[in-house]
Amino acid sequence: MPDITLILDSLWSMLTIKHLLLFVIGTIAGILIGSLPGLTTTMGISLLISFTWGMDWLEAVTLIIALHVGGTYGGSTAAIFLNIPGTPAAAATALDGYPMAQKGEGGLARGIATVQSFLGTVIAAVIFLVAAPLLVELSMNFGSWEYFMLAFFGILISANITSGSLIKGLMAGVLGLMLATVGMDSITGNQRFTFGEASLMDGFSLIAVLIGLFGITEIIHSLMELKPPLKSKNVKSTIPPWRLVKKFLPLGGRSSVVGAFVGSVPGVGADVASWVSYDWARRKSKDKESFGKGNPEGVVASETANNACIPGSYVPMLTLGIPGDSVTAVIMGGLLLHGLQPGPKLTVSNPTIVYEVFFILVISAAMMLIFGLLFTSVFQKVLLLPKSTVLTVIVVISIIGTFAVNNRPFDILVMFAFGIIGYFMRMFGMAAPPLVLGLILGLMAEQNFRRAMLSADYSFLPFVTRPLSLLLLILIVLVFLFQSEKVKNWFAAKRKRLFGNS
Repeated sequence: MPDITLILDSLWSMLTIKHLLLFVIGTIAGILIGSLPGLTTTMGISLLISFTWGMDWLEAVTLIIALHVGGTYGGSTAAIFLNIPGTPAAAATALDGYPMAQKGEGGLARGIATVQSFLGTVIAAVIFLVAAPLLVELSMNFGSWEYFMLAFFGILISANITSGSLIKGLMAGVLGLMLATVGMDSITGNQRFTFGEASLMDGFSLIAVLIGLFGITEIIHSLMELKPPLKSKNVKSTIPPWRLVKKFLPLGGRSSVVGAFVGSVPGVGADVASWVSYDWARRKSKDKESFGKGNPEGVVASETANNACIPGSYVPMLTLGIPGDSVTAVIMGGLLLHGLQPGPKLTVSNPTIVYEVFFILVISAAMMLIFGLLFTSVFQKVLLLPKSTVLTVIVVISIIGTFAVNNRPFDILVMFAFGIIGYFMRMFGMAAPPLVLGLILGLMAEQNFRRAMLSADYSFLPFVTRPLSLLLLILIVLVFLFQSEKVKNWFAAKRKRLFGNS
């Protein structure tokens, strides 16, 4: 049974003037970043985390989640009015949102996107509140063996989903694991790979790495393809009439469940949730032919699912320490910066965190609803800002944010170095999230592997005799198997035989 006292304490802690101000700042910043094509939510959060240094952990989490919610929704602005998704999660929204705008229904499309993003976040937050404690109960049986397997599984999943090639994704993950060994050995106290540099005694600054990989890399990439801002007709948001809201409630409910479920699968993300929900809505619709031509159901399915994905992605991230997508991989870094280690022990040391995250999600969704409906024209004007100006401001913010954490010029060099590394990784088709996850989980994987070996007298047998460890091992093998061309072809042949070409 939920502890009512804990729930009420969590709610009251959210309703202070300071927290409400953080909700406003985070939500507006998220919508602005999401509205600008090329500036991702991941990038925004990686920049924001550095400015939360010195904050109470709950204040920092409030700001980060508010930006996450606002940023995911903000991508609908450019998708609807310019046919350019502000974020990858809004790509499916453009299919019907832009045709609606061309027909003079851009304000209505934006209004539908706002209301449905709110409903999707709230419904999925309730699912999060129910699912997270159940997963925590299961994870309480984890030992050193399971923690090691979990770290490896998380890196493998991230490598499999976020990279076009599993091999390239694993290469990035292994690079992250190697970087995690830099610094002082936590068990023996010996220096490793510091090369006499005192600034590396504690390893690479996580903030410098995050801002470099997700901020500076994006800036370098954007500089290579600077384009003049596109014009869009200034339209005020239209609050959807109640009959439309009521009509779309069943579709919105289904899309919320789809988004929450897809988000809870480690390594998938809001863009996948959006497309899955859109495709399902089209298949179930009585008017399939109008999809892609301005059918509001397409906007409903996409926008509900991509925001519902947010609470879903927090379930594995908080309870198992496995990020649901690239954004939660960065958020994990932010939690570590504030002394919180995502995983089974997190809810033991912070028993109210599940309730607090629930209320943060709900209040952020309410703020998003209010600002999204009232200030659409303001956020539209952001689309007209020269990209060169925006990028210059972001570089300055990146330098200040990186330096502010440790007051070390060395961290600025690390930031630019990883920006260049990230750019070349992108050129060669290697994704950044596996590297980040390897860096974050590397220490946990190493320490638990060494503990497991010591406690089992250097025997590998417990990895296959312990049920949960064996289950994780089987899942790892299955991931590798499903990457085999022979296995893929076998499933494709079976599907064709059963269902034909449909």
